[in-house]
Amino acid sequence: MALQMRVYKEIHGVEAKVQWGMSWRQMLAGALMLVVGGGETFVFFWLLHQTNLGAALLFVVCAPLAAWGWWRPKGLMPEKYAVYVLRHKFGSNLLFRDGPASHHSSAKPSVNEHQSQSRRRHA
Repeated sequence: MALQMRVYKEIHGVEAKVQWGMSWRQMLAGALMLVVGGGETFVFFWLLHQTNLGAALLFVVCAPLAAWGWWRPKGLMPEKYAVYVLRHKFGSNLLFRDGPASHHSSAKPSVNEHQSQSRRRHA
């Protein structure tokens, strides 16, 4: 009989499983879905008898909470992943070998830069 122990590459990627195999984040998301979704279900299904509208709104309310609790794109938490996606989508798409575009100084160009600029003008 061999004993096995799970070893993680990155310690920050570990979430403690508190109860029922869920982390604190998942338990909070589940509780919020239960409270908000349960209240919405009571209002739309039993008081107003609007089952179609209630089901659609239940999905709209609970889907973001479920994504926040359980979805891990590329192993990251959704809020960190969203920052990277937005930075990629709306950031500068020009890459320079010498660094960022704002890094260039207003000093006189070197001999090589001056020659390359004069070649571009004459071409």
